Amino acid sequence: MNCRPFRCLPALACLLLTSPAFANDRHFTQSYETATLPAGAIEIEPQTTFRMGRDQYYLGMDHRLEFEFGITDHLMAALYLNSGSETVRVGSAIVGGGGAQGASAEFKYNLTNATADAIGSALYLELTATPLEYEIEGKLLLDKRIGSWHLVTNLIYEREWEFEGFWNNESKVAVTLGATHFFTEHLTAGLELFGQGTFEQTALNADTTLQHGALYAGPVVGYTSQNWWVATTVTPQLVGFGDAVKAAGTVRDLQDFEAVQARVIVGMHL
Repeated sequence: MNCRPFRCLPALACLLLTSPAFANDRHFTQSYETATLPAGAIEIEPQTTFRMGRDQYYLGMDHRLEFEFGITDHLMAALYLNSGSETVRVGSAIVGGGGAQGASAEFKYNLTNATADAIGSALYLELTATPLEYEIEGKLLLDKRIGSWHLVTNLIYEREWEFEGFWNNESKVAVTLGATHFFTEHLTAGLELFGQGTFEQTALNADTTLQHGALYAGPVVGYTSQNWWVATTVTPQLVGFGDAVKAAGTVRDLQDFEAVQARVIVGMHL
C-alpha cells in the first residue's frame, strides 16, 4: 500500500483504542524530558516544524516521522525518517522544493527519575546521515516535577560534516529551558526558551568562530490522552548574536535563522 507518513494518521489512530498511556509523553517540543518508554513498548511520533521569515521571503517545513521502542525500562531507541521543503524569493519569483532528507537514529538512557529522585536525568545520542551530510548530536537531559509544575533543561552539542566541493565542519551548541503547569491531568501550558550558536570551520578557513546564533522563546501547550498526546509551540526570535549579526548591524539573525518557528508533535502508543 502506498501510504505517505501523514496520510496514514487516520489508519494508525484506529490501532490505538486499547493502548496504555506511558510516562514518556512529551509536554515540550524543543526540550526532551528524561522519561523513557517501558521495555517492549512502541510509539509513533509525527513532527512538523514551520520556519518563517528571513532577510527576504522564506518558509521552511521540516517533517520527522519517528518510530520509538523501549529496549529496557531505562533505555529506548528510535528511528527517524526526515523530509522537508523550502520556499524562497529569488529576484521577483517565489521558488520552492523539497524531499527526503535522510534518516536518524536516537538512543536515550534514563539515569534518575524526575519525581522520585532529587532531579531527573538522562543521556541522549542522535546520529543522522544523508549522502553528503553527517551529524552527531549529544544531549544531557535534566527535569523535575514539583507539584503541578514540570521544569526541564537540555544541554546540547552537535557536530556536522557537509560536503560542498570540500568538507565543511560545523559545531552547534544549544540550551533549552522550559516550565509547564498541569492545569488538569491532561492539559498543560507554559513557556519554552531555546538558544543556539553555530561555530563554522572549512577547509579554506582553519579558524573556528561563532558565525550565527539566536535566542527564541514562546508558549508551549500540551494535551495528553490515554492513547495519544500532542505538544505545540510558537517561538519568535528575540535576539541574534555572532559575527554575522555584528557584520549586518541587526538585532536578530535572519540569515541563518528564522523570525518565527512553530512546531507540533503528536505521539501515538501502539
